Amino acid sequence: MALFPMFVDLQERDCLVVGAGEVALRKIEQLVKFSPSLTVIAPMIHEEIRALALEYPITLVERAYVLEDCENRFLVIGALDDLGEQEKIFAECMTLKIPVNCVDSPALCSFIFPALIVEGDLCVGINTAGRAPAVSSALRQYLTKTIPTGVSKLIDTVHGIRQSEPVGKERQAKIIGICREFFNLTY
Repeated sequence: MALFPMFVDLQERDCLVVGAGEVALRKIEQLVKFSPSLTVIAPMIHEEIRALALEYPITLVERAYVLEDCENRFLVIGALDDLGEQEKIFAECMTLKIPVNCVDSPALCSFIFPALIVEGDLCVGINTAGRAPAVSSALRQYLTKTIPTGVSKLIDTVHGIRQSEPVGKERQAKIIGICREFFNLTY
């Protein structure tokens, strides 16, 4: 069954990634775009994650995680290869009512980490309910090529109109017209 896409504000929210290998790196590269307060816990930290921590506010903790590390988090990503450890993280987060995603284990996820297209304030999330992540990834690559240059400027323009003009049919018609022209829509 398809999952409802729900977008949440991660800015300065306390997020945890358990694990610091290649898979964790891919998740962290996406998360940092949303400015969370991010902690990464693992006995060994991938060099590219170290480099990201120089550019973004990421706290690196070089040690094995303990279940208490999940407490008081806004969300948790379990990016480790050990299914038994993923099960422990999932159970702890469910008890604490914390959204959790254990990578490559859909049964151990309370949310799916989508394939993302992010350009300025535009964010498109793609998922297959955890059934075929490779399809989501390939579709992300395909759709990224179809997004017109200047969409961020369009968002700024529409936002400016929404902030400066009174609510009503006139404003709405103006915005719809600008969007139709930008995307070359004729209906």
